[in-house]
Amino acid sequence: MQINPQLARRSALGGAFIWAIVLFFRTAPSAETELIDKVLLLGVLVVVPLALSLVAVSQEGLSPAFGYRLAVAAQPFGAAAVIASFFLEQGIRAALLASVWLGVTSLIAIYGLWRLSLNSLRSVAEVSIDVGLVYLSVGSGWLVMSRLGVQPLGFGDTIVLLTAVHFHFAGFAAPILTGLAGRRLLEAPQKFQRPFVLAAVCVTIGTPLVATGISLSPFLALVGTLVIAGGLALLAVLVIVRIVPALTSLPARLLLLLSSASAVIAMVLALLYAYSIVTRTVIIDIPQMAMSHGLINAFGFSLCGLLGWAIVVSD
Repeated sequence: MQINPQLARRSALGGAFIWAIVLFFRTAPSAETELIDKVLLLGVLVVVPLALSLVAVSQEGLSPAFGYRLAVAAQPFGAAAVIASFFLEQGIRAALLASVWLGVTSLIAIYGLWRLSLNSLRSVAEVSIDVGLVYLSVGSGWLVMSRLGVQPLGFGDTIVLLTAVHFHFAGFAAPILTGLAGRRLLEAPQKFQRPFVLAAVCVTIGTPLVATGISLSPFLALVGTLVIAGGLALLAVLVIVRIVPALTSLPARLLLLLSSASAVIAMVLALLYAYSIVTRTVIIDIPQMAMSHGLINAFGFSLCGLLGWAIVVSD
């Protein structure tokens, strides 16, 4: 018996309302960090529960693990703890509150690993979803470090926080959106399935490549950005050409079109930023990236994409 996705959807709806209220409160001393905080909170409050409601759909014969059901129930409390942590100075107390979210995402990651162990779920689409479930816990780990105020490998506070954001969206939402598209392509002709496999591989390996590149080499980060950008561009083409025309819901079609277009635009901006780091030329800086890439990726690609799939699943 599957978990009722309505619990997670209600959490996402309530999270959207709370996020709108939090917008009126300052959580950081600078406008740049303030914007990054709000994007991260959108992921915690809205994107994560909405994605979880979709993961539990279309899994015939599979009962979600107890840890997953517990994570869905605990998600609102973990999100509330994250909000509270942003209203405290960086330190032990803020990190302890953020650790509640780490506990929730750890349950989700364990569920993803459990899914990977099942022979019946070895399709590329499902593996992509599993990877997203696991990557989310990495983002929450970086969030704990951000709230603690530590700077691993000499990274500044902004980079630590951006890494947490990266794994909540590029690491979590992108592979899950890829997997949801893959579920619709299971019965498509081979000419659509083969490029989907390539897109899924690029999206799932691109995120750790970018993260490793930030730590070790700007060139490797550029390569990772190229990989994930190519995967998302290919996925956008498949969604626009194959999936959208087959949908009956006009809102779902519009949302998925907007999501696909946003993915391409956001990744072009990411490529410009990665190239500017490698060549040491100022093409686009971190504040500009937060205002452009961050917002387009969060609202256009991730949120619109998940809302579109929520409509498709409900039809």
